[in-house]
Amino acid sequence: MRLISLLACLVALSACATHPGKVDQVRFAKDAEPVLATTEAGTVRGVEGAGTRAFLGVPFAAPPVGDLRWRAPQPVQAWQGVRDATRIGSDCTQAIGRRSILGGGGGIVVGSEDCLYLNIYAPGGEAAEARPVMVYIPGGAFTVGAGANYDPSKLAREQGRVVVTMNYRLGALGWLAHPGFQATGEGFGGNFGLMDQQAALKWVHRNIAAFGGDSGDVTLFAESAGAWTACYLMASPQSEGLYQRVIMQSGGCLEPSSLVKAQDAAQSGPMFAERLGCTGDDQIACLRALPAWRLSRAASLRAGINGPGSWGPVHTDATVPENPAVAIREGRFTRVPVLVGTNLDEGRLFANEVQDMDRYQKETIWMYGDEGERVLARYPVGEDGPAYAIAANFTDQRFACPSQALRRLLAHHVPVWGYEFADREAPFVLPDWIVGLDLGAYHASELAYVFGTRWVFADPKRFTPEQKALSERMQRLWATFGSSAFAAEWPRVEGAGPVRVFKPEGDVMDDGFFERHHCDFWDGTPFGTVH
Repeated sequence: MRLISLLACLVALSACATHPGKVDQVRFAKDAEPVLATTEAGTVRGVEGAGTRAFLGVPFAAPPVGDLRWRAPQPVQAWQGVRDATRIGSDCTQAIGRRSILGGGGGIVVGSEDCLYLNIYAPGGEAAEARPVMVYIPGGAFTVGAGANYDPSKLAREQGRVVVTMNYRLGALGWLAHPGFQATGEGFGGNFGLMDQQAALKWVHRNIAAFGGDSGDVTLFAESAGAWTACYLMASPQSEGLYQRVIMQSGGCLEPSSLVKAQDAAQSGPMFAERLGCTGDDQIACLRALPAWRLSRAASLRAGINGPGSWGPVHTDATVPENPAVAIREGRFTRVPVLVGTNLDEGRLFANEVQDMDRYQKETIWMYGDEGERVLARYPVGEDGPAYAIAANFTDQRFACPSQALRRLLAHHVPVWGYEFADREAPFVLPDWIVGLDLGAYHASELAYVFGTRWVFADPKRFTPEQKALSERMQRLWATFGSSAFAAEWPRVEGAGPVRVFKPEGDVMDDGFFERHHCDFWDGTPFGTVH
């Protein structure tokens, strides 16, 4: 979608910055002291201070460089002595710009190919018994983002959890598909970033006990593109036993245009290579010889999370044997409890450039083609203006209705809960007069509440007392998901059921989600989801 300049600018601020603030409160605490843990590859030295224990930049796979570019992640090479784990590892190579975040190429390149690192946070002190684990997959349209953009120290410390954040390969380095990959045993490719995520989960399963975590009690939680991949991970037989429950935040993985076969994605691979000057017999060798920055700035020619010309995971390959929508509908997925939710105003973050009727009509026709006129009729422009109208249809088609369909499908096989984050006063880093519209409960606005710490979009220091209470409520529910304590506070509902609407003034259970978001309308279009 072309309405993404605001998001691109904000992510640029995050990605171009260093990450010392994420651990300074621990590293430079008055009581800071080194702590050790022993992994299968060797011993790491982290730091404990201010009630939090942190191990940062811990490798979970070998650097995917040289001949390992566009290969499945390989084991970490063992080291001698003690490896420093007090500093954040490099973000994965990514291009920051208005077009590049969608996969359109260009942008300013930051990060490194040597980026397959985890960050592990836990409460201070030695655990009397193994603690539950939470593993977070960050979002960023599969082109930007990093685990270091999030600070889970408060979540770990106050909820008694071991919390892990990860990096995974992005853009062409993570999601390129090409027929030539078959010669190296990688099928058509297209899922290298997904394989990184799975490798990180496998590393956690084998090693988290050394950090006080229980490998048999893992909650996978993910947002936006991360939640998209959580669906694919659930549809992968290799994920069995790696987690015991899943939380998907704002990731409508059943949205039809984002569901792409590996073989179909690979058809554009040769042209992608040609545009980078790789015209010989061995395009893969030529591509491997190119600098990472050139690949990162190259435009996608395949379909992905945003339809044509974007990046994202693929299906019908060795990692994800079939379309995740079909696998979930038929019950062929890792059967664990799932929490699926969205935000009330997801689309407003992307709509600030639609300031007049002409732009609204053109953008809508561009997005929905032959269905555009029907969409315009269903979402007329009101007193608020065209930005709010296009934000509403984008929210419903891209997030709300696919998530409701996902809950409906999952509920045939596993326990399912749903939520909607609806704090329309959620803090944002820029004031409304700069943004151009009231963002409301915008895409990613819930993350400041779930982590309770500052990140690129928001600072919890701006929370009102009611928002602070909401944040603490959400942290507790996320941390205890699947437990008896969770069940006491949020009873299971039948089927897709009503969703819990999170508001500062108090949560409510609402059974009108389907109607409020016009899901009957979207189900009757080619953009509707499977049932």
